[in-house]
Amino acid sequence: MQVSPHANVAAMRPALLIPLVLFSVAAILRVHNAWVASPMSGFDGVYHAAYIGGIYWDGYFQLPHGFTNHPPLYYSLSALVWKLLPDSASSFTALFAMRLLNVCAGLGTGAAIWASARLLFPTRPSIGYSALALTLFVPMLIGPSTVLGNQILSTALGATAIALLLRCLQQPSLSAALLAGAVAGFGVLTKMSVGIVVAVSGLALLIRGLQLYGAKPRALSLPAVFAVAALLASSPHFVRSVTTADVPIDPLQDVWANFDRSPGDGLRPWSAYFDSNIGSILDPASRNARAQQAVWSNTFGAIWFDSHGTVLDTQNPNAKRIGRVLFAFGGFFGLACLAGCVVAALRRANPAVPLGLPALGLLMVLTLASFIAFTRVVPEPGALKGTYLSPGLSGFVLFAALGLDSLAGARVRVQQVLAVALVGFVTCVTLLFWQGGIAPMKISPAVWYMRAYADPPTKRVFRYFHKGEPPGELVPLRPRRR
Repeated sequence: MQVSPHANVAAMRPALLIPLVLFSVAAILRVHNAWVASPMSGFDGVYHAAYIGGIYWDGYFQLPHGFTNHPPLYYSLSALVWKLLPDSASSFTALFAMRLLNVCAGLGTGAAIWASARLLFPTRPSIGYSALALTLFVPMLIGPSTVLGNQILSTALGATAIALLLRCLQQPSLSAALLAGAVAGFGVLTKMSVGIVVAVSGLALLIRGLQLYGAKPRALSLPAVFAVAALLASSPHFVRSVTTADVPIDPLQDVWANFDRSPGDGLRPWSAYFDSNIGSILDPASRNARAQQAVWSNTFGAIWFDSHGTVLDTQNPNAKRIGRVLFAFGGFFGLACLAGCVVAALRRANPAVPLGLPALGLLMVLTLASFIAFTRVVPEPGALKGTYLSPGLSGFVLFAALGLDSLAGARVRVQQVLAVALVGFVTCVTLLFWQGGIAPMKISPAVWYMRAYADPPTKRVFRYFHKGEPPGELVPLRPRRR
């Protein structure tokens, strides 16, 4: 039977058109926000800027304040982007150019997870479309994708490492393991939380090696090459920690001491992890003590309202209305993720990559476990940020997409309803996070003055980006050895 060329063209249109539309809308939203957002906006934006400024102006990777405990890759790349600009470039031009790094990383995260979906389910393109829509428009990543900060680059590198891991599990080779390890290591060099991706990938490759070669030394080749590549790529951070704090991983106890502690033993009560306080849902900026301690609703609120790490004014009435709709979408996609996990556990998913779904499941479990461990010890409300869950983003999105596809099955009507729901989700996110539109940023410059704090590196970078003032003299480095 001969297939008509017109039928082939019709089949190709969704494969090209849907990703093109999603990437285009996501890019326009991010670039627009990167252009109009306030200079020091974003979670700890002033500190991220100070770190970059220290590298650009002084060549220092360790400033007098503890924020530079973060691994340096993102900040080095941002300083390099700044360095490549002509000397006549204004402070606004420099800031916008550096923000484009996170814009690209945000789009790259979508490309990596879309590639993962196509590897896992090459004959089910709808899973890739759903995963791409969720990744590009998950609210917790919109704000950080348009301002300064290391969260989005680390998310992109972690998602890319997972895609490369899946490729290595499908077609094992030392070169594939080497590449996956290097990308994962660069992720750690951007943010330590990507260590979860390294742990999961190493274990998956070890099991894959045992499957292929049995209990022989050759079974260790894949995980060994991966581990060496990851260690070498991330080693500059550990070397710097040893030279400045005499330990490979600097706990920065003086920084943790600044967090507020709960009464009693100083730990967040376990009951807070099951408290779905309605106050956090209706008003994510609520200052109610119980609402701020309610982990489930506060974390979900941080993901779907993005009440941290963005320039969104959640007190805007229209923004709050759409935010509640997004919270409902969050619950729906959460249930879809659970459905996908059930389908995978019952071995009805039929993935094309051996160990792919177990690795993604373990990735989610370890991400949640690390989030619980951190927020249990640091009960300050600001610790409940959705971006702490970003190492497990690939797992959440791909299982949710699998759940949506399984719920739809071959039922055309259900497929249409789910497609409309995804379009509605993308529309709500775009409306809510378009700065200067339905939820305009209304934060006075006084807020950013208060965030400038007192240390010289932070003050001067704040004055430069807000007023265009020259940076002044070099800041003397005060060593932090203990």
